[in-house]
Amino acid sequence: RLQFMEAEGIARYVRALVGEERIHPLMLPTQASGRWSTTQPPIVNWPKHSPERCPKCLQRVREGLSLLTWCPREVRAIIAPDHGTWWLHFDLNAIEARISAALCGDLEDLEAFEKNHDLHTLTTCRGMEWELPPLLTKALHTAPECEAWRALYKWGGENDRRRHVFKTIRYALQYALDERGALQSHELYKLGLNRRDILEFGRKYLASKPGMVRKKHQVWDDTLRTGVVYTALGRRRRLYGDSKDRMKEAWSHMVSGTVTDMVNDTLIKVTTMFPACYLVLNSHDGLILSFPDDHPITRTYAEVRPLAERSWDIGGVTMATSCTWEFVASDGTVSHPKVS
Repeated sequence: RLQFMEAEGIARYVRALVGEERIHPLMLPTQASGRWSTTQPPIVNWPKHSPERCPKCLQRVREGLSLLTWCPREVRAIIAPDHGTWWLHFDLNAIEARISAALCGDLEDLEAFEKNHDLHTLTTCRGMEWELPPLLTKALHTAPECEAWRALYKWGGENDRRRHVFKTIRYALQYALDERGALQSHELYKLGLNRRDILEFGRKYLASKPGMVRKKHQVWDDTLRTGVVYTALGRRRRLYGDSKDRMKEAWSHMVSGTVTDMVNDTLIKVTTMFPACYLVLNSHDGLILSFPDDHPITRTYAEVRPLAERSWDIGGVTMATSCTWEFVASDGTVSHPKVS
């Protein structure tokens, strides 16, 4: 039954495309949240393919076959650049968590993003009121310098259950009103936690984030008084409904609405600099853009990158962004830039 549901989740999007050679999605930046709506077909909703979890890909590995062959479950790969063009695809990394940290003045989180610290281990340490390890990057899981720390807390490495719990709690409470928001996370129940455990971990996490709790309450109080909320870049939204609905929407608009503003601003700058490029897909925290082949990939990437990866003033705090980049050639070949 689960396999059928997964297959049906893919098939329902591609049935209408049988026999089609080209699609013309309808893109409307008209949602109240500021997000773009892409329909006919809703490409943003197409399931992402994970070869390490795909039964067909795993079977191919067991048979010693190459994973370079297209998998039918990789539905997003059925759309490709026109001949004579290539695609540039970027996603902003952990952008909502970065914006939230900036709005709340959480300099420790911002430093973790800047220096590539293991944010989820750091979150676990703060939630459990532990000492921090000597190293804060992911090297802490194996480095000799952290051996005593790992022994002290019986640390199980990157897959330590407590790290997984706090990572999940962090995501679950991003927009929640209080610790009860974590009860909606099915992943926490899969980890063997009961209701009491989940609430206790939720309270521990919130106690370690006083700045976030304080900022949320300030935003909620202001919104309930005025009925409006603004993104960090100044876009206004009027809120309706009962107090709980307005409180939830207020913080969501401040954070996810700011993401939309940042991506839109980047899109305007890129298309102004490169009039020959056009938008293929807006996916809230990223873009897919098409460029003609007479725009060399290396040079174009070098000019686009600083438009997407830059510093922003978020509530008086300077916040830097980083992106994951991907290039798709007209023959479907995917490549990535070298890390610099």
